[in-house]
Amino acid sequence: MVGSGAPGKAQRGGVGIGVIGVLVSRPEMEARVRWALGGRAVVRVTTSWTELEQVISGTRPLAVFADPLADETGDPEGHLARFSRDWQMPVILYTTLTPACASRLIHLGQAGIRHVVFDRFDDNAERLNAIVDSLRPPHWPPPPPPLLVA
Repeated sequence: MVGSGAPGKAQRGGVGIGVIGVLVSRPEMEARVRWALGGRAVVRVTTSWTELEQVISGTRPLAVFADPLADETGDPEGHLARFSRDWQMPVILYTTLTPACASRLIHLGQAGIRHVVFDRFDDNAERLNAIVDSLRPPHWPPPPPPLLVA
């Protein structure tokens, strides 16, 4: 059920304190992320890896929730490695537990991705918030970019 967990906790961070990029394969997954995290950040849902890259490349997202099965033609492994390892963005794999996904998860561990959430198993609001909180650096929110300070 969408929205399992306490709504008050799901929205504890305040509206608009960052961006969360999302690329998932099922509408129910999108709804869970929006319900759990929409009160604390702008949730930007995308439909392709290229679009997700455009959304997150100009910001420091709170998190990137991505499903390697969402757009299989767009080089999911390459994009996820770039986001996580090269750009050092907080990537959470949010996917279904299927044989097709299992082999990809093993390879993606080499890209530095350490958080996986499975649709309909452990994707309640408290868990999604806890993962985002665990990825937040201790000096959050980050200082403004140098060009904005000058």
